[in-house]
Formats: sequence, C-alpha cells, structure tokens
Amino acid sequence: MKNEDARRAATLADVAERAGVSAKTVSRVVNEHPSVRDTTRERVKAVIAETGFQLNLAARSLAASQSYLIGTFVADTASLYYSELARGAARACRALGYHLVTEEFDQRNPVAADHYERTLRQTRCDGMILPPPLCDDLALLDALERDGVRYVRISPMLDPDRSVAVFAHDADGVSQLARHLWEKGHRRFGVINGPSNFASSATRRDALIAAVCALGGSASDVTASKMLWDGTFPATGYRTTGQLLKDAPDISAIFTFNDELALGVLGYAHENGLRVPKDLAVAGFDDSDASSFAWPSLTTVSQPVVDMAVRAVQALVRDSPHARRRIECPVRLVIRASTGGE
Repeated sequence: MKNEDARRAATLADVAERAGVSAKTVSRVVNEHPSVRDTTRERVKAVIAETGFQLNLAARSLAASQSYLIGTFVADTASLYYSELARGAARACRALGYHLVTEEFDQRNPVAADHYERTLRQTRCDGMILPPPLCDDLALLDALERDGVRYVRISPMLDPDRSVAVFAHDADGVSQLARHLWEKGHRRFGVINGPSNFASSATRRDALIAAVCALGGSASDVTASKMLWDGTFPATGYRTTGQLLKDAPDISAIFTFNDELALGVLGYAHENGLRVPKDLAVAGFDDSDASSFAWPSLTTVSQPVVDMAVRAVQALVRDSPHARRRIECPVRLVIRASTGGE
C-alpha cells in the first residue's frame, strides 16, 4: 500500500487488489467458503495478514441480514469445564469471522428460557451453543426454534436427535480407567456422581459398573454417591468423600465425575491420613490444567472440551439449517501418580 494508504485501515477492496482477486473472493476466504482454490485461499490469507485487514462486523451484518454473533451460556460458579467450552467457542468464532456472546445462568435453577427472552434474544444471535444442563431445557429449545435461531447441543440427555449434538466417548474412557485400576489390584470402587441433570453423570457411573462386571467383579463392588453440594466442586468432593468412605470403608479407589471433584477427594485424603495412591487411588474426568498440577498428579480421562466447542461452532456456521447429526469426539486415559502411574 502507498504511504498515505498505510495511515488508514485496509479495506476488503485493498486486499482484493493486492491479491489479484475479486472482493467476493476475499469475502469467501474470510468466511471459509469451500469453493475457493487452496492456492488462492493461501494468497488472500497472506495479504490479509500483511495488511492487518479486519472485517467491519456491523457493516457485514447489515449487508447480509446476519449478526455474525454466536451465543452460549456459562455457569455462574467457577467451572473449568465451562471456561474450556467458552475458550474453544471463542477460538472457532474468531477463525470464522464471528464473535462469541456469553451469558451466565444459575446452576441451582437452570431454567433458561425466560433468561434467553430477556437477554440473548436481543442480540439476534445467528446460532447458540447449549452446554449441559441447558441442552435439555425443552422450553429453551422451543423458544429458539420459534425465533428461527439454530443451535448445537453439547452432550444432551433428552431427544438427542432433535439437533446437531456433540458428544465425547465417555464410556470408552471410563472403561480404560476401570481396566487400569483393576490391573493395579483394586476390587472395591467408589464413584462420586455429577449433577443428576447431566447425561454424562449417569453414563460415566454406568460405564464403570459395566467395566468392573466385565473384568470379573459385580455391580455390588461399586458404591456410587450423589454429590453433597458445598458451594464449589472441590469442596463438594471433600464433603462427599467423607460420607462415601463412611458408607463403604473398604473402597480403595474413587472415580469422580470431573477433575474438580477429584481435587476435593485428594484434599480429604491428605487431611485424614490416607496415602494416595497406596491407601486410596483417585481419578477424575476432563484432564483440566489443574489435574497435572495436583499433588499427587491426577489420573484422568482426557475429554477434548475445546475441540467439542470448536466443532459446535463449525456446525452452526457450515451445516444446513436442518442438519440433525451426532458429532462424536474420542477421549483417552491419562495415567498419573494418583493411581500409581509415573
């Protein structure tokens, strides 16, 4: 660009001229349209990076009758799971020329239809990502459909084929964990369930029971406990562990719905003289950053939460408005010191 042009922001026309393509082609590249040849796409992206071109979101919205906004809900309490979902969704939105709008919901009263009507409805989002438990709020789904707003659900429990839905292979990861614990000599297991309105809570508990039975044990070898909520997941894990070990003192391994609950189990063990993993093995789910920094480091099932959010955004932007499909994401077992790993 000429010196006098360098003082103003690059426009779509500037990029098109420098790349030797039409403005329409630049727009297609920015919006990840599949019809652009790879060589052309790379040339346009190089010019965009060189010029620092940024789309005028408001102008594009008016021209296309779209807001280029994608909305999602996050819990009003600290949660590694929701923060990872939001991070993945924001990353995907940025790559596709969209912006992410987040709204808090009350985990203790997760009825979101009225909340949507008062808040996110006014933003005219082109699509919504619905994490659990809001993915199963049928009144919210009805409201979105009345407004013509597309949505993708994360791990729904009810009517999963009502929309595009993203799932992790929870049961596969839990089966791997059960086999690992069995090979370490454990025969009595405890489970701290997650919230009852999360489909994955029952899935993970049932997968552990099924795996123990397949390995030669029985369902009675697994004692499951509901969370005794105490304000945060770690505090809840601590409190629930005390009750679980009181009810079944012969338990030698505890698996929890998520890593944050497992941190509470570790805290209880430390404060009550239980050596981990010699006296009590502990494992979680998610593979959050905290799991590798815990002491001892936490064995966990790695769930690709960020990738699940990315794929949800991509489905909203690229799929047909009438798409109904399941997106399955693999998980893997990460063995660390809390179960006797290296």
